[in-house]
Amino acid sequence: MKQGAVRGEKDNVSEPKTWMCLICGWIYDEAAGDPEHDIAPGTAWAAVPMNWTCPECGARKEDFEMVQI
Repeated sequence: MKQGAVRGEKDNVSEPKTWMCLICGWIYDEAAGDPEHDIAPGTAWAAVPMNWTCPECGARKEDFEMVQI
């Protein structure tokens, strides 16, 4: 049972995720952010403003999908 509790605690800690533009393939890494466009490193995808666009092709936030790298 103790292992389950430890596993549960680990699941509560969110690892930074990566999101890929489905139009051009540009990767948004939560750990790196997008400082050139005022998105600080460590910014979760949910906290990226809805009006933010892909710096490569201008795609909207809704055109991104979470990917594992």
